[in-house]
Amino acid sequence: MVVLVLGLLLGGFLGPLSVLQEVNKRQEAGHLLQNIHDSMIGFVITHGYLPCPDFDNDGREDRTPYGCSGRDDQGGAIVGQLPYVTLGLGRLDPWNNRFTYAVDPAFADDKRTPLPNFTSARQGNITVTHGIDHTPAVVVSHGDNGLGAVNSANLPQKPAESTSERENSDNNATFVLDDYRDTPEDSFDDIMVWISPNMLALRMLQAGKPLP
Repeated sequence: MVVLVLGLLLGGFLGPLSVLQEVNKRQEAGHLLQNIHDSMIGFVITHGYLPCPDFDNDGREDRTPYGCSGRDDQGGAIVGQLPYVTLGLGRLDPWNNRFTYAVDPAFADDKRTPLPNFTSARQGNITVTHGIDHTPAVVVSHGDNGLGAVNSANLPQKPAESTSERENSDNNATFVLDDYRDTPEDSFDDIMVWISPNMLALRMLQAGKPLP
């Protein structure tokens, strides 16, 4: 009877504790993503273009004389892992997975300086459903379930199950921002940040950098 009571008490205590831990991790992920966002803005101001993704798992952007390495979605986006060494950041999210990073190749072109036009016709080919219609770059943490992520050993995790999470891990130029939900086969715990092209233009102007 004592063991049963202790078990019930412990179970009642661990439930709220696990929820609190998850909330804290999600807040930490939000802070990390904001740092990533700020670091990418700094990179653009310094170099005149966004970094390329990391494809060979060394933490550095993979760039060729012709632009970013890797296949792009018909010119829409090049998707890989965040080049954390290039940006001077930590390697993993709070769940020990790599951050997914997508960039419009035109905005990562080191031969095109300054950046492409910040008009409605050229603000980035990447879209975030429920988020932003045009952006040059998106960074995603795949949350606690890690589905669709690359882990700390640089190995792919299990594929995402829900439609929204699959959209964030299928290597194209469309992403989804959705409500958090922990339901079987329809979960969503991804967290993301993107660059506003208008804010990027403002930051470059404030830094005295020319725009087209």
